[in-house]
Amino acid sequence: MSAHTDRALRTMCDEGNFRILIANATDTAAKIIDAQKPDEDTAKILADIVTASILLRLTMSPDYRLQVILQNRSRGTILSDSHPDGNTRGLVQSLGRGPIDTGASTYLSVHRSLFGGDIHQGVVETGEGQSVADAVSGYLHRSEQITSVVDMGNHFDGEELTFAGGYIVQLLPTDDDVDHATLALMTARLQNLPDVPKLFASCDGSLDTVAEELFGPIDFKPLGTDDFHYGCTCSPERVLTALQTLSDADIEELIADDDTLHVDCDYCGAVHDIEAAALRRS
Repeated sequence: MSAHTDRALRTMCDEGNFRILIANATDTAAKIIDAQKPDEDTAKILADIVTASILLRLTMSPDYRLQVILQNRSRGTILSDSHPDGNTRGLVQSLGRGPIDTGASTYLSVHRSLFGGDIHQGVVETGEGQSVADAVSGYLHRSEQITSVVDMGNHFDGEELTFAGGYIVQLLPTDDDVDHATLALMTARLQNLPDVPKLFASCDGSLDTVAEELFGPIDFKPLGTDDFHYGCTCSPERVLTALQTLSDADIEELIADDDTLHVDCDYCGAVHDIEAAALRRS
């Protein structure tokens, strides 16, 4: 677990018809990038995918696991995995045929756990020139039928990530008619604000101050904060459980030349040593 913990702030306007979730994911994204070591362009996309997974989990299923996956079948996959205990990890699987970016034949999918263990999956095709924020907004509108304004961004100083974060403004269902005028006012305000890295910098990184800038003249109240951090869920026990699903023949092939099987975690790089005796079935 990181010594530093990133944080998200949940807020709602006093009238209760929309809310804003704001997240600073800098430390989490930086550690994921360090573990994955992607190229420069992919690192920028990965930072936003990490922010997206955190914001979407807190928006849609704060008590359950959520994954955001950007996939192009000919180029590869970028994934971020956000857990309710705050653990967040990421994975880049490049096929070496160009950058993994939004555009034709690239899909954004969101996988979230539901009560009872079921998995809900939504998939949308991204558009040429879209940002990750645009793709997430399109996903919420088309797959979840939720009217939202999404913005995210990151900043690098050379190879060092110095900021990653963003926000989601979400219209909430109410018994009254939808207040499109209020949402239009909010959207107009957001269009006149600086980009996300500059906005957070102008607020000295304070989530409360960012909220004040986003709401402007609209009265709001904070609902709470959520901490999260870089962390992997891998362990020797989990690896052993996964290996035990293989057939006897596959297990014998894996351990034929060694008494110990060394298994690398693609997420964090940890090496787990599994004794052959633990794999052989009586």
